[in-house]
Amino acid sequence: MALLNCPSVEAAAESAGVSRTTAWRWMKDQTVLERLREVRRDAWGRAMAQLQEAGPEAVEALRKILREAENEAPRVSAAKAILELGLKAVEIADIEERLAKLETMAKNNGRPDDHQPDRAEAAGARRTNGRA
Repeated sequence: MALLNCPSVEAAAESAGVSRTTAWRWMKDQTVLERLREVRRDAWGRAMAQLQEAGPEAVEALRKILREAENEAPRVSAAKAILELGLKAVEIADIEERLAKLETMAKNNGRPDDHQPDRAEAAGARRTNGRA
């Protein structure tokens, strides 16, 4: 945990009460590195959940600034933020859709859906390909 909360390996070693040499040796251990990655993923997962929870409130704050700001600068900034974040949301949704299609294709040996040809289709395909 000290590695997550401290700015350097040396500071983490001091915080954990181990020598710098030990800390650096641990940083070469694949088990320690995997556990550190796992803990970091968990921490980012919690942070993302908090961001998602605060999202509607943040959007409403931007919309209020857009509607009620007394001068142009905050209104322009709010409008720009709304547009940029909206575009990113669309881009992410598009990427997720494309990824889901690719995963489906990978599971189905390159076919875009899970359509499995029946025996008649398979036989017809063999004949048109010149194979019996």
